[in-house]
Amino acid sequence: MKDFPITIGFDDAKFTFNSNSKTTDLIGITCQGTRMVGMVKKDIIIDGDNATEVLVELTKQNEKHVQYIVTDTITFGGFNIIDLEKVYDIIKKPIIAVTERMVDLEAVRKALVKKFPNKYEEKLQNIVNAGDLYETSIKTAGGYSKVYFHSKGIQISEVDSLLHKICIDSKIPEPVRLAHIIGKAL
Repeated sequence: MKDFPITIGFDDAKFTFNSNSKTTDLIGITCQGTRMVGMVKKDIIIDGDNATEVLVELTKQNEKHVQYIVTDTITFGGFNIIDLEKVYDIIKKPIIAVTERMVDLEAVRKALVKKFPNKYEEKLQNIVNAGDLYETSIKTAGGYSKVYFHSKGIQISEVDSLLHKICIDSKIPEPVRLAHIIGKAL
């Protein structure tokens, strides 16, 4: 792995469920190492089903250069859940979905069944397709912090190495952290 891997990190923009808008932005930040070199964005439907396709479309805009895709969890715009397996199958680049805490899958399943009684199976399948949730520790300004992740197309040891290269005093990878900050401002 290069010292300054080229990654694209994704997070969604700020949104509220009870607004008139039914969309929010999915923001992608391209970094070489921890230095931002580009940004892309496009609307996704809040609680919709288009985040996978939009993430693929935005990644393809920089596909030639990007070596790794990193996301803030697998859910965007509420329950617009990406299919990591599908993204990897189409783009053929390793994808890592990072989260700050362990996920209670049973609570998520119950919420999906309640909110989407007629179409929760597809959303659940995207969670299943994400695979196992792994744990690692990242050195931060305050010491070591646990971070959890799903991944496709990459060895677990390589994920650990990548995260150490693209995190700056935070357990959140820099491209994802920047996407989050920009998303809060939009």
